[in-house]
Amino acid sequence: MASDSDDALICGATYILTGIGECYACEKKTRLFALMGLPPIAFESGEDNGLDDDGPMLNNIGDMPASVVGALMQTSAERWRKDFSRTADESYWMNHCEHCDAKQGDHFVQGPNGPFWPNTEAEMDEIVALRIEGPLRFSDASASYSGAMADWRDRRHGVVRPPPVVRKKRVNRI
Repeated sequence: MASDSDDALICGATYILTGIGECYACEKKTRLFALMGLPPIAFESGEDNGLDDDGPMLNNIGDMPASVVGALMQTSAERWRKDFSRTADESYWMNHCEHCDAKQGDHFVQGPNGPFWPNTEAEMDEIVALRIEGPLRFSDASASYSGAMADWRDRRHGVVRPPPVVRKKRVNRI
């Protein structure tokens, strides 16, 4: 769900998420941060672009609102800041280890085994959120759906979704 560089992502609110992960460079535990968009969510142009309103994780963020930057600087002690990624060949807001200052890319932080891919209740309990009200405009940002984080959000807010429809398998009889 990447946006065009000219098409900003608008979120009704966002969570600044804090979790604990292991630095790939020094292998020490470090605080890591991410943003989760909260509804209503749309691209400024009004195009659908396959965007899912169900709790997208924001990544490769080029620019963000001053209210989010201020809260983020205070929350992260400037460990989540804009920097250049050789892998992505662009500058975006990324995590830095609090011990060795190594860059921690979004895929590492938000991907499997990262702090924002919780698999158990204990891992969900480790995630702390600070809600920033909007609407908030993120330019040069991408959004990706995370079922694990949608589950985290639902548990945090007591959302109960209906169970999935179970369809009976057809048995071919000869």
